[in-house]
Amino acid sequence: MLIFKKLLGLKQISDEIMEQIISRCGNLCSECPWSIHMRKKINKENWEEFSNEIKKYTGFKPVKYEWEGCFGCLTPNGELPKHPFYGFLKNCRTRKCGIYNEIDNCAYCGRFPCANTVARIDFTKEKIAEKLESPIDDKTYERYIRMFDSMTNLKKIRSELDDSQIKNPKSVSEKTEIAEIKGEFKNKNHHKIYEKFIEIANSNLGIKGIDTIAGYEHYLIRKDIVWRLFWIFGLYGKINENNLNIDSITLYENRKPISLPSNEEQWKLYFNILSKFGIFAELEIKTDRLYTPGGYMRVKIPQTNKPAYMIKIKVNLNLQKYQFFKMLNEILSELQIKAGKRAFAKFRKLDFKYLLN
Repeated sequence: MLIFKKLLGLKQISDEIMEQIISRCGNLCSECPWSIHMRKKINKENWEEFSNEIKKYTGFKPVKYEWEGCFGCLTPNGELPKHPFYGFLKNCRTRKCGIYNEIDNCAYCGRFPCANTVARIDFTKEKIAEKLESPIDDKTYERYIRMFDSMTNLKKIRSELDDSQIKNPKSVSEKTEIAEIKGEFKNKNHHKIYEKFIEIANSNLGIKGIDTIAGYEHYLIRKDIVWRLFWIFGLYGKINENNLNIDSITLYENRKPISLPSNEEQWKLYFNILSKFGIFAELEIKTDRLYTPGGYMRVKIPQTNKPAYMIKIKVNLNLQKYQFFKMLNEILSELQIKAGKRAFAKFRKLDFKYLLN
């Protein structure tokens, strides 16, 4: 059975005494190139070659930043360095869920495997081999892939546990339904769009297990992105009757205060959510160099000021009757005029009182 050792504080751990360390989601921290451990193991002369090999198999290139490296998600918040990088650890839904339920990682959870973990399912030896159209030998897998094959790592741990070691997660019930505001809208079509938004707001946005910390945190992330997308689409998209187009540059310039999907799979996930409500979107890729060396979608085509991709959106016949995109633009524009800097906050809460008679 694997031996796990928690990181307690910021003390350096020598290679001689360091045991295998596994993250909340199943990554092998002791072998991760972003961790303090591998940054000590790989010398400067060999780092570039090692880094390029990691990029070849995972799509992400680890770069040696000015800071030491990641101390791991088992480190308590109060003992993490103040570097901005560690915000991703503090906000990780799987980490929050593990802490809340007092378990070391997802393998010990009664709902394992759940859809709300951040554990990767696409870094298996078989899937990487399929992606590269080339077989992966055991040595390559162990050195460059296994540390990120988190779901496989977790399943191995789970297979070695007995029932007494598995713990059901504690339930949470923080999601509340949004009640429709009373009153008559100045524009009846605005009310129809508002009803659609109420339907979206009161859904789980495709999240299963929303009664757990990981599920609820996952829901909050999706909710923030969904409302921001509507905000950007409605105010900055190019509307042509029942169609709307928006390019990657416009999306990027208006994305704050949240992060937008960073790859094609993430975009497809949100497109699938929108499709449940009669809104259909697709990506139109404008370059064969869509991804940066770090594995993220480019905003612009390299060495140009042209967008790297376009999102094309249309709606179903029912929403076409109410001129969905035109009405959305009118609603958001009115909110901006009446609420100023608070307009987006009002929109996220569907506080449309300004639109009533």
